[in-house]
Amino acid sequence: MTLKLKIILLTVIPLIVISYMIGWITIQQAESLGVKEVSTFRASMLSSREQSIKDYVNLATQSIKHIYDNADANDAEAKLQVLEILREMRYSDDGYFFVYDENGYNLVHPIMPELEGQNLIGLQDSNGDFLIQNLIASAKAGGGFHEYLWHKPSTDEIVPKLSYSVWLPKWKWMVGSGLYIEDIGHQIEEVKTSVQTSINTTYLAIIVVLITSVVIMIVIALAVNLHEHRIADARLRELAYRTVMMQEDEKKHLSRELHDGINQLLVSAKCHLELLAKSVIYRSEESELTHLQKSERSLVMAIGEVRRMSRTLRPTTLDDIGLTAALESLAADFASATNIQVEPHLAPIDATLPPDVVTTLYRVVQESLVNVEKHSGSSLVELEVTQLGERLQLIIRDNGIGFKVSDALKGCGIGLRNMRERIEFIGGDLEISSSTANGTEIMVLLDLSAITKDV
Repeated sequence: MTLKLKIILLTVIPLIVISYMIGWITIQQAESLGVKEVSTFRASMLSSREQSIKDYVNLATQSIKHIYDNADANDAEAKLQVLEILREMRYSDDGYFFVYDENGYNLVHPIMPELEGQNLIGLQDSNGDFLIQNLIASAKAGGGFHEYLWHKPSTDEIVPKLSYSVWLPKWKWMVGSGLYIEDIGHQIEEVKTSVQTSINTTYLAIIVVLITSVVIMIVIALAVNLHEHRIADARLRELAYRTVMMQEDEKKHLSRELHDGINQLLVSAKCHLELLAKSVIYRSEESELTHLQKSERSLVMAIGEVRRMSRTLRPTTLDDIGLTAALESLAADFASATNIQVEPHLAPIDATLPPDVVTTLYRVVQESLVNVEKHSGSSLVELEVTQLGERLQLIIRDNGIGFKVSDALKGCGIGLRNMRERIEFIGGDLEISSSTANGTEIMVLLDLSAITKDV
């Protein structure tokens, strides 16, 4: 497992765990609050209905109070008047009043008159609730509520009903009324659905936030990693460039030592041998003259080799008289050594170039000419240097067989890649185009205003 992956996991896993815990706690709290909200809503609705039923029953008792208070326990006419008044009293669509005696006989039921006169003390709803007994018990206890299942006339369905009953002790009657409360159940279901929807939305929001956070953290981690890689690559390129520049300095020093030191000693030895040869010729010593001539030829070859090595390491013209003269000398030496015609078109450069830029341009041309000799099979090389305002353009063009640039850059050779990296490091652009019909062209573009401002 790579360090990058370990860092990402160490960052993401705690985030996922913490987010899960927060989400779980939030959802549990939401569900708990939802249950309380539903319970509170149902209690509020029932309380409102209970007050309404109680008000209706109180209204009914007030409407019969004048008759009931003035009658005795056996006043049949008064009882009939009260029953008739209660039978006629209605409210809303399904609101009515019912009356039962203490034995469970129905005395008034406006909606189902067939029940009047029947003993319903043992009547049960579908849940097994002895509803008449419980209503009578609630009434005797000073008035109370009771919930049960009953037939709703307007919809012809068995639905929950909440009733309130009071007791008329003189006549031992239970008077009551009720409201159908199935709509409360529907509203509670709607509230439950709304609460669950809110919980699901919260859960989805937590998941979205978690996923977004994980993605953002991964992107940030990758961006930081990419940034660090780029910094590392830039530092590596800078180190490689400095290494190359140090090598150039060493080559420059060695070239100077060869040119100014060893080469001068060899030239001095050659002069002494020439003087000695004249003396031998004067004395007519043929055998000694032969050895002297061989020694002189060897010294001449050594001097030439030292000069060649000096120019290869670091041409003195590059430091003494500038880039243009060094490129002209390089082109001439290349043409004489390879028999490949070189046409230099070197315009003067107005700007003063830094030493590392001069060295880089020279090495690019040198490397390009080496590649031409090794691989191109060309007979002509054009070398152009042009200053276009604040831009310097360098072109090396041949008429050889060409090559596939992408394959060359991906291959094991490092010459072209090194050339591109060195040009990019000094702030330039290097473009390579090649074809079998037109040969190869290497073009370098430099912004002189950027590279000469610190010179």
